[in-house]
Amino acid sequence: MTARTMAACILILCTGHALADTLPLRHGAYVSEGTDCKDPPNVALRTYDGKGLGSSVVNDCRGRVLSRQGNVFQIEQDCREYGGPKLERGIERSTIRVDGPDRYTDLTGGSGESFRFCPGLKP
Repeated sequence: MTARTMAACILILCTGHALADTLPLRHGAYVSEGTDCKDPPNVALRTYDGKGLGSSVVNDCRGRVLSRQGNVFQIEQDCREYGGPKLERGIERSTIRVDGPDRYTDLTGGSGESFRFCPGLKP
């Protein structure tokens, strides 16, 4: 096997792993159930870019799935945190139930807060 072939195989394997680590959700903006999509408050807004779930207090998230049981995912995210004198990265674990390609429920800490996709809303 040539070095070029080996590099291509490694690239394919790495890409496959990255794809397997994403949530089965549409990319874009989500708002908590009962919130209007037109001008949601920051506290009700979440974003999903295929890499992780962001919010008004964290962004640039790089998530990975730790485990999955049916449509419930245990994820770990490394995110840039807001709210301090300097922007730092932090790691958080969450439990997410995917209720469909455009809906999910955050089960972290027993919260059970549901979010729905808002087409046209810019994250």
